[in-house]
Amino acid sequence: MSELSADVEMALTEVLGGHERGILSRAVIVAEMLDGDGERALSIVTTPGVTEWDALGLCRYGVLSIEGPAAAHFAGGPE
Repeated sequence: MSELSADVEMALTEVLGGHERGILSRAVIVAEMLDGDGERALSIVTTPGVTEWDALGLCRYGVLSIEGPAAAHFAGGPE
């Protein structure tokens, strides 16, 4: 377990618990980062114990949950 993963797990548990969102089970964070030169890069961090296939499944489910309402919006249908 990396220190970064453990810190992310602790921070998410505290924040989500403070908003009464339940108990954190696992998480994948995809973040755009800027380095000192202003270059952009994606950083992907998971909580400890998340396998590659679990991370992929969580990401795909997240994409689908965003795409559905977005497609409905652009098609003029209800959200």
